[in-house]
Amino acid sequence: MNKTAIEFYYYLIAPVCFIIFTLMYIKAAHFFKIYDHPVGRSSHLNRTITGFGIFVLFGLLVYSIAFPYTINGYFIIGLILIGLVSYMDDLFFIKHFIRLIFQIFALVLMAIELPFSYMFIDKWPLIIAVVILGIGVLNAFNFMDGINGMLGLNSLVIILSLLWLNSNSTDIQGNEVTFIKNEFLYTYIIGISIFLGLNLRRKAIVFAGDTGSIALAFIILYLIMNLIFKTGNFAYLLLFSVFGIDAGLTVIFKLLLRENIFVPHRDFLFKKLVHVGKYKHVNIAIIYASLQALVSIIVIALPLHGRPSAQLSILFILTVALCAVYIFIRNQYTKKRVIKISETTEEEF
Repeated sequence: MNKTAIEFYYYLIAPVCFIIFTLMYIKAAHFFKIYDHPVGRSSHLNRTITGFGIFVLFGLLVYSIAFPYTINGYFIIGLILIGLVSYMDDLFFIKHFIRLIFQIFALVLMAIELPFSYMFIDKWPLIIAVVILGIGVLNAFNFMDGINGMLGLNSLVIILSLLWLNSNSTDIQGNEVTFIKNEFLYTYIIGISIFLGLNLRRKAIVFAGDTGSIALAFIILYLIMNLIFKTGNFAYLLLFSVFGIDAGLTVIFKLLLRENIFVPHRDFLFKKLVHVGKYKHVNIAIIYASLQALVSIIVIALPLHGRPSAQLSILFILTVALCAVYIFIRNQYTKKRVIKISETTEEEF
């Protein structure tokens, strides 16, 4: 079978594979009782199947069978490693430090495969920078996977943006840039769409769990870093800016208060909108995804090619604008109360 025929049949077979996988996973999850039970800080009220994010690794398997040797081996090893560790964490608790070690190792494997030859900076400082950024991105996605539809919608917006850029980008010299096969992106568009059918609803049927949030973040980070290094356009960091601003500023806020950022809480803006503002999960997820889509469209539409100053300017302006929106809305939904125990203290929630 020639290459064109394989690509044609892949577009037909991949959705069928995902549907079969979904049905099998739901049946197995019920049998083995792979549930997420609500606790005090949860945003859901009923036990729900979790760990469905393993579809990310299943998608990698399906793609690799159809198109072997089209993605780098270290990236594959890193994705499998981080996906399996995250799935084990969905089944039973793994200490944060242990997860961090595996995240760093997987990110180093991924970073080694990036096209640093396009940059005019030494390789190892860039690898260190990517690993540090990667830790933030992985945990931002994990933090933000807190209400129905949030993870799936934002990931879908980002991957659709990358699909467009994969066929409409140029490097510094003006040559066309392709940073991944379109079929790889299509694989996850299908997988995420099926996940949204089960998750983007008032009462979700499945949760992605840490498996989905961290594995999807790992893939998105890899794709965006490839795009940035091949085009030289750092404004593409804005493709995951909405998640980054909410997670990043909330973590900074918690650290300033000397609070443990690893303890589950409702301080993220989207959780304040749900629990204080009483907005519906799905509505908040759609608003976040729409805002990310707007930012992505601006970044894609502006003539930034070959203009480093313009790229940095739009990166700075949009980041400041999103931070201002975050702070303004947060102030509207932040309540204060006085609790008397042995002395008067002020607690913010």
